[in-house]
Amino acid sequence: MNKNIISHKPHRSSPLHTLWRHWPLTGGALVLVAVLVWLGVRLLPASESNMRASVCFVDGRSNLCLVTDHDTLIIVSDTVHTQGVWVNKRWWWPSCNGRVLTIQQGRSYTDQGAWLVADSLPQLIANQIDSLGALLQRKTTERHELQYYLRCHGVQDEGYQRIARYAIEQARETDSLAAIYKALKAHQPKKKARLIRVGHYQVAWADGDGRVQRAACEPIVTPIGQLGRSMTLRTLDHAKPWAAYAVSNTPLASAPTKKIFAVKLCATDTTLTTLLVPGRYTKGVSYDIPPLLAPNGCPVFSSHGRFMGVISNNKVNRN
Repeated sequence: MNKNIISHKPHRSSPLHTLWRHWPLTGGALVLVAVLVWLGVRLLPASESNMRASVCFVDGRSNLCLVTDHDTLIIVSDTVHTQGVWVNKRWWWPSCNGRVLTIQQGRSYTDQGAWLVADSLPQLIANQIDSLGALLQRKTTERHELQYYLRCHGVQDEGYQRIARYAIEQARETDSLAAIYKALKAHQPKKKARLIRVGHYQVAWADGDGRVQRAACEPIVTPIGQLGRSMTLRTLDHAKPWAAYAVSNTPLASAPTKKIFAVKLCATDTTLTTLLVPGRYTKGVSYDIPPLLAPNGCPVFSSHGRFMGVISNNKVNRN
């Protein structure tokens, strides 16, 4: 046997060297894993604390406006106090940026029937002018009576101060009503006009200590006929509060029948508290939670923490 023959063992690459040689494939696999992990995290249901942190109050005014070529006249102004929920624009990314999902509120008679027909506007405006005129006359009489009382009442006690504050508020309301009445009287019915709703809102939520925080929202303009439907508000600073939790409309399918939780927001003098109200809901059928505990705009979650939508006229509106 020839001892001068040298045998060569095959060279084995290290695992790191192999990964480096196939770095495009390795990098793609790592990115895919990272994406899957991220989507899995985004699909996680909300915890109880998340549910409680997702709700807020929505307060403000919803104005039914008549828009002509050069003017925007307020016909009806409604005070709004409802609930909302912080919501992400995209389920797969933290994209709340100050968005709040709620339900549009207002007087129902102005969003149905003749109000939706453009040819009926002149007669409706005339009727509204008559109603405002009668209301303005009553307000003016009440204003004069309050002024007479304040002139004749010599003792400025606590009751006097309360009536004085009430008189100032009534005077401000009467002046605003008079301005609307004057603008409508000056309107020419022959002008091309349309009706819209203009909302001016602010949201209120609880910070980490339960104290009330507030933020103004951008004005929102919607066509009439949208009462009871969902709408998305946005705060002026386009920022979600750090203590708030934003829900997401995930693409996961819902079971036909399930237990649910409605999150009711309760206000005290200086704090906000939440109440989780259990109930049952069947898809396409009304739930069994009383309206007092599940008002419009109240978010609804499944028993596993999946966001289902917000309450709208005894139904769950998912948007």
